[in-house]
Amino acid sequence: MRPCIFAATVCKEDKIMNHHINNKYVATGISSYSDSFWKAMRGSDKAYGDLIDGKHSLTNTYLLPESTAAKYSAALKEYDLFRRIGTVMTATKSDSKIWLSDTDEFPAWVSEHGTIPTTAESFPKKDVAAHKLAIITAIETDFISDLGFDLERYLVVQFAKRFGKAEEAAFINGTGVNMPRGILHDTEGAEIGVEAAGDISFDDVLALYFSVFKPYRANGAWLMNDETALKLKTLKDQNGQYLWNQNSDTILGKPVHISEYMPSEGKPIAFGDFSYYTIVDRMPLTVRTLFEKFALEQKIGYVGVEHLDGFLLRPEAVKVMKVTS
Repeated sequence: MRPCIFAATVCKEDKIMNHHINNKYVATGISSYSDSFWKAMRGSDKAYGDLIDGKHSLTNTYLLPESTAAKYSAALKEYDLFRRIGTVMTATKSDSKIWLSDTDEFPAWVSEHGTIPTTAESFPKKDVAAHKLAIITAIETDFISDLGFDLERYLVVQFAKRFGKAEEAAFINGTGVNMPRGILHDTEGAEIGVEAAGDISFDDVLALYFSVFKPYRANGAWLMNDETALKLKTLKDQNGQYLWNQNSDTILGKPVHISEYMPSEGKPIAFGDFSYYTIVDRMPLTVRTLFEKFALEQKIGYVGVEHLDGFLLRPEAVKVMKVTS
């Protein structure tokens, strides 16, 4: 059961993801843009003059060339679990807050001239912000001046690794204050499916599974950290059968996802349909160089900036186990 999402300002094709900035179209796919961008990244101030259309007015950073953006997007998915199991959308034409709504209402059978019913007013709505995530990395100038050094690959991997980890941490534990609302958020995150006292038992895990409404179980998956996974791998039922299927790495036939950002206490296990966790990219990665800050170290700095939001569109789609001592 996948989320059906409606928002007029959100529903744009993915192919424009890296083409809109400051509410205008930027041709980042042409070779001249790419050539100028990488000249700028290697230290040419003059090259920035050819990138003016790709400049973000608030951060003074620049859009990646289209081919580099595609490589970055693929690398980011490797380091951010939620970009693989969640639903990713883009809404890059505005920096202002937008609203996103959701429904799974069935269409209605109506006569040829009958009135089509609407339930739009009952759609649950989520406000979508543009939270800023930023980091600086630096590289020795000797590497950058070497034309054999694959600067593109280096920056793609470095930014993807760091942004991916930061995103995943926020998509789980985010407070909603200057960052996304994580699945463990007390009021807007996953609902509590079962409360367990002390050590987690086989029955506790079974209860969490069945606390999730059947349609959400169809695409269900487990989420926990390594410490919790190790505990669950030792659990057996009354007949001595292990809860964890060692051959398929599943629990009750559902896949298990491991994240180091899940806690070992409090809410250590989540189960449900994580496709209802919605990530909205408000502005893709933009980059610029920093010279003076690292000049004495004979390095060039690179600042990377993203704007995005994330939230669980339906709190009932994912349930968590709350463990008390």
